[in-house]
Amino acid sequence: MKWTIAALAGCSAAIATMFVAAAQDWQAAPPSAPEARLNNRSAAFLATVERRPDRELYARGRLIAMGGGGQGATGSTCFVCHGPNGGGDSTGAFPRLAELPGWYMYKQLGDYAEGTRPNAIMTPIAKALTAEEREAVSVYFALSGAPGRNQMPQPPADPRRLQWGAALVAVGSAERAIPACVNCHGSGSEGIPPSVPGLAGQNPTYIATQLTLWKTGMRKNDPMNVMGAIAVKMTDEDIQAVADYLGRLPWSSPVSEGVPPTGVPRAQVR
Repeated sequence: MKWTIAALAGCSAAIATMFVAAAQDWQAAPPSAPEARLNNRSAAFLATVERRPDRELYARGRLIAMGGGGQGATGSTCFVCHGPNGGGDSTGAFPRLAELPGWYMYKQLGDYAEGTRPNAIMTPIAKALTAEEREAVSVYFALSGAPGRNQMPQPPADPRRLQWGAALVAVGSAERAIPACVNCHGSGSEGIPPSVPGLAGQNPTYIATQLTLWKTGMRKNDPMNVMGAIAVKMTDEDIQAVADYLGRLPWSSPVSEGVPPTGVPRAQVR
């Protein structure tokens, strides 16, 4: 009996030691890759909305993206529509959010909530979120993802259409006063934080849909109607060519180690 008690005591001590060690390991665990990017100045700039993000704000945004955690929490899980880590879905109905500028996403959520950018799905979700929650979830997605890992494969496209799309993206059309996309969206179409989103690797269907909405005046929440003024000059063929080309560019990260936000080299079309 004494031996049994002693053995049990020994086992309890061993188990307690294991739990203490595990707790110490957990407390000392290195941050995840997105959290580690909080120490990267260009990544922090990409994600900043009102203040430089920290681990607490990032963690809160992750909780909201998972469908909970906050006064305005909707119970809707962002991942269901926008994919793991915000990589987007294959249909183009729900765009990639990962590594878009935090301020840009925060503005879009505000526009959804205020009706400036009406959408049957996003408007009620954005309305339910507080301003602080919109900031947190925007920070989370700005710091999430890895270029190319979640990019949806695209079917083959007409080479001539891709060539025309590449020309419009790179130099525009002087005779029709269509400016080059790279003038605002960056030399590699990776975006220019804080207000201009990346287009490289975004779903072609989503890009074409948004350009069409701007062209028809159904979307008009861009500053000074810049996109509306451009899209109205584009034919449907222009829109599809640009969308096909941009969607087949590898997803370029504006915050890769050692690369400044606007200095990503132009990638080759896949």
